[in-house]
Amino acid sequence: MICPKCSADTRLIDSRPHQDDAGVIRRRRKCVACGHRFFTQEGTINIAGMRAKRRRAQAAYLARLDPAVKAARVAASNLRRDARIEAEETGRPLANVMRDWCIAPATRRRPLKHTSPPFPPLALTRGQ
Repeated sequence: MICPKCSADTRLIDSRPHQDDAGVIRRRRKCVACGHRFFTQEGTINIAGMRAKRRRAQAAYLARLDPAVKAARVAASNLRRDARIEAEETGRPLANVMRDWCIAPATRRRPLKHTSPPFPPLALTRGQ
């Protein structure tokens, strides 16, 4: 870790579980450069619980989905699978087979979470 005061490297002095929460570890650290002492708390994430919550939300969403939309998704998936098999059997690139069959390539359903614009907005640039 780095020191919050001088950004130098730190040394671990003491490590023990938190009094109230067993999943949290409280660590005492000391800066090598300036001698500043501070505490850090490190915890664990319940991955299994997060996955179960995501599965329940997905099941609820699929239950509300229109049957026609479900059928269209299945048909598109089957076409893409058949195009992949055709490409493997003929040795042609998958993109060419999909283009010949008038199949759009699969797209992401959600945008990436942490994407930044390719350049800063004009209002935030300096030196104009």
